[in-house]
Amino acid sequence: MKKKLIIYNIIVTVIVLLLMFGAGILVTNGNYEEMTERKIKEITGIYAANYSEDISFPVSTRDVRVTVVDATGKIIADSMQADVSGMENHIDRQEIVAALADSPQVVIRKSDTLDKQMMYYAEKVASGDSYVFIRVAVPIESIDSYALQSLVPMLVILIAVWAVSTVASVFLSGVFLKPLKQVKDALKGIENGTYNKISPTTDDSDINSILSGINDLGERLRENIVAARDGKQKLDYVLNNVTDGIAVFDRNLNVMIANPRIAEIFGVRDAAGKHIEVLTADEVFVSAIRECADNRTGAIFQFEAENRWYLCTVNFTDSALIIAVLCDITDTKNGEKMRLEFFANASHELKTPLTAVKGFNDLISMRSEDGTILEYSGKINKELDRVLNLIDDMLNLSKLENTSAAACQASEVSLGDVAREVRENLDMLAAEKKVKVSVSGDAKVFAEREHIYELIKNLAENGIRYNNEGGEVKISLKDKKSSSELVVSDNGIGIDAAYQSRIFERFYRVDKSRSRATGGTGLGLAIVKHVCELYGAKLSLSSKLGAGTVVKVEFSK
Repeated sequence: MKKKLIIYNIIVTVIVLLLMFGAGILVTNGNYEEMTERKIKEITGIYAANYSEDISFPVSTRDVRVTVVDATGKIIADSMQADVSGMENHIDRQEIVAALADSPQVVIRKSDTLDKQMMYYAEKVASGDSYVFIRVAVPIESIDSYALQSLVPMLVILIAVWAVSTVASVFLSGVFLKPLKQVKDALKGIENGTYNKISPTTDDSDINSILSGINDLGERLRENIVAARDGKQKLDYVLNNVTDGIAVFDRNLNVMIANPRIAEIFGVRDAAGKHIEVLTADEVFVSAIRECADNRTGAIFQFEAENRWYLCTVNFTDSALIIAVLCDITDTKNGEKMRLEFFANASHELKTPLTAVKGFNDLISMRSEDGTILEYSGKINKELDRVLNLIDDMLNLSKLENTSAAACQASEVSLGDVAREVRENLDMLAAEKKVKVSVSGDAKVFAEREHIYELIKNLAENGIRYNNEGGEVKISLKDKKSSSELVVSDNGIGIDAAYQSRIFERFYRVDKSRSRATGGTGLGLAIVKHVCELYGAKLSLSSKLGAGTVVKVEFSK
């Protein structure tokens, strides 16, 4: 460190002295030119004031040359040239042109006659009926001699300054560099989680204060490094042992972190630093992550990889990172499939004996004249109808849950035609409840007609069942540019805001006693939800207790 300081000191000293030397030459040159300008103007003025046609020049010196030029530019006399007959015409010389315009000026250029830099100045003087020009020329002295004369003193000064600065740097290095070396050695220990404090024992109070501050900073830095190291170890432990796959991507979809579970899911190791497509070419996964990065949003979706199903939760962080967490839901999917199959099979098996029971009950009511038996038979028939309706809804729901959009036998369906068919089929229920059902407008959708029928029937049926006597159910249809809209509204009992988020769940009833009294199965809105999901329709509900309910379904075109 001392050697470097001395070398730097020498370099800086030499540069400063050279700059000073150059500046001195520039200043001297400028001063000399100003002095020469004053001199040439004074001499020209003297000759101009004393000019006569029989002018004679004093014994010329090598410093000053006087030339007389007539109005045409011809040289009449010259102090350094006895025979002027062969000299060039000077009418185009810059100093002559300036004097002719009555604005004399100093001109510096190289003389072709003397072959050196000269300073020229001319004035116009009246002579009889005409005029002449008195021109004075003075050589510009070179500053080389000045530089040579100054070189030796400058070298002496350079050596003296270098010697003083070297001694000063050696002294200062002991004062300043020793504490810095202590700081360097102490900071090295921070990498290992240790920090050896520096003793502030110098003779300078300011340096001692700085060392104390470095001690405090070093201790805090050590604590932060230890905490960061512990945090990283904990994070690594979690990432390496968690059962879910965790991957972190930057905005360009490059993998920043991929835990071992991700490597197992995609069968790719050492994915960090590579593009997302190194993990998988699955279009669902890659497109979802890219959309989150572009829109700076999160997402939840399912996708399949290597015959396993995963639920992927994606979050976009404030630091522009995309975090994807993959949870294996294969067992859940398989269990759900088994439950659906059981649900469908059980519903189907129950329907046959219940239909037979209903038939026998009808025979009993037809053949008996006992009032009590007829009353009980009517109650049995009512409950059987409710159970059979429930089983029908269960079968419809099961069928919807096991149907994909690609498997549907879709065609263009008129919502208006289906809505009017629903109204006719619900006429008896509407009359019983004294509720008016109206249909307005029309729109086309591309779907399976049976699904659209179930959708509208369940919405309209709910509007009738949960309405007041004298109420109204409106089925409004509208064909928009980008969507087909279905709105079913009623002025019935409405739904409390606390229950609105759950009414599309199967078997969920806000008021169980009233639902049973109206004959509802608790599956109607669940069927509506599944139809909407099947065709990607947007389902929304707004309701106010005691004021009615509005359900809107939008099918994208």
